[in-house]
Amino acid sequence: NLKTITKIKALWEKGRVNDIAPEKRSEIVKELKECMEGKVESLMFKHDLARVVQLLLRLAKSEESSFIVKELLPHVCELSKAKYGKFTVNCMLKNTSPKQRKLIFKSLSGQIKKLTLHAEAVTVVDTFYNDYATSKERTEMITEFYGKELYLYRDLLSEHFTKVIELYPEKKDKVLEELLNHTQVFIEKGLTGHIIVQHLMLQYFLHGSEDTIQELVTEKLVEQLVKIVHTKEGSKIAMRCLWYSKAKERKLIIRTFKGHIKDMCMNENSYLVLCALFDCVDDTVLIKKSILSEIMENLDFITMSQIGRLLINYILAPRSTKLFPPSIIEALAVGDTNKVSKKDPEARRQEVLTYASPGIIDNFKDNVESMLMENTRTLLLNNAINHANCDLAVLFTAIVDLLESDPSIVESTTMHILMRNVQGNKDHQLQFNNTVVSKIPMDDIINWAGTNRGAFSVLRLVELKDTDKRDELVSQLKQKDVNSFQQSAGRDKLLEFLNSS
Repeated sequence: NLKTITKIKALWEKGRVNDIAPEKRSEIVKELKECMEGKVESLMFKHDLARVVQLLLRLAKSEESSFIVKELLPHVCELSKAKYGKFTVNCMLKNTSPKQRKLIFKSLSGQIKKLTLHAEAVTVVDTFYNDYATSKERTEMITEFYGKELYLYRDLLSEHFTKVIELYPEKKDKVLEELLNHTQVFIEKGLTGHIIVQHLMLQYFLHGSEDTIQELVTEKLVEQLVKIVHTKEGSKIAMRCLWYSKAKERKLIIRTFKGHIKDMCMNENSYLVLCALFDCVDDTVLIKKSILSEIMENLDFITMSQIGRLLINYILAPRSTKLFPPSIIEALAVGDTNKVSKKDPEARRQEVLTYASPGIIDNFKDNVESMLMENTRTLLLNNAINHANCDLAVLFTAIVDLLESDPSIVESTTMHILMRNVQGNKDHQLQFNNTVVSKIPMDDIINWAGTNRGAFSVLRLVELKDTDKRDELVSQLKQKDVNSFQQSAGRDKLLEFLNSS
């Protein structure tokens, strides 16, 4: 009645305050329970009173709120479909015990397919699947979509379609047809943002025919891809959309990514979508304008991220076994057999590298000092030196300027790694050595020999016969009593060279 409702609302106003004392809150919970017990069903579909139920679920202990679960269990499916009722069901899932959740799942069981296809109820199904369901419960939820016959054998299956193929190969085509029909509905209704939906779609994208997948990549799906690339399942779907779609649809996908590239570069799932894009899209001019330009604008942020560095490394050295684990290389190699890409893969990679290299080197030359403060960023700098397809003079000048301004840095671990790499690179060692001797005073270079790592750097300068001023440097080193320098492996190697030359 009106008096009870008024009292409930007044208690709700008091109970929802954040800084209320625990004792006072307990009193409010007790009073709310007394007012609501036996009446929850009649309150549930009123928007303002549903919030009171949610508050009580959050504040009360599971045993105190068990009456709510008991009264609402027969109405869970109906509530899940309601615009505001779904929030109460999600609140029940979050604030009840595992035992109570099993009862809620029992109420949902058998209705999962119907609820997943409902625009409101899908959030409840997805929350349970993603956050609370056990492996067995997930399997039961997924097998509802495989048809009534296989649902009877759900205890023998798993949530992955491979188990169906293994146990019931004769059912494969029929179940794939079911999954295709569901996938089309998911796309049409715009439900692809939910994990359970992505999981179901992925089963078709993994096992369905390439031609049918190509037909699925419509403008409707393309618009939704950018919202799902950040999840594990969503990224795999997006990769297959890129691999199997026609050139026109690939361009549409790239256009939808614009404005989201920075975030995609730094996410552990979506960066793989960009890697797949670099591998298969023949229009590298479009890649340059739409993807690489945005990467270059945000390179400072991207290279600060561990995942972002992986993306830049992939541009520099795609499929490198030194940089990427076999699982990543194998996942990306799936798209190599697609029927749409016509350009030679190596030619495509070189074009992408050529477009990206100047921007990468220009950024790195301004950030040499900060990159040398972290091992993984130093390795990225090395990879740029080893693989970039442009002139590296500005980068070498920046490195040498740093050595000139702070001679002690030659002994640091990261500078040692960097110099060992560049001085050992046959394509760049002469250019780098000449930059060193042209900018750094001879006395300073000789002083490097007083440290272990510095001595190795000096040794690499004089070992290369074409290095400018090499003879002068060797002569001055011999005049200097290098033997009096602090004993180190680097000094000993340098002495050995000087004595033999």
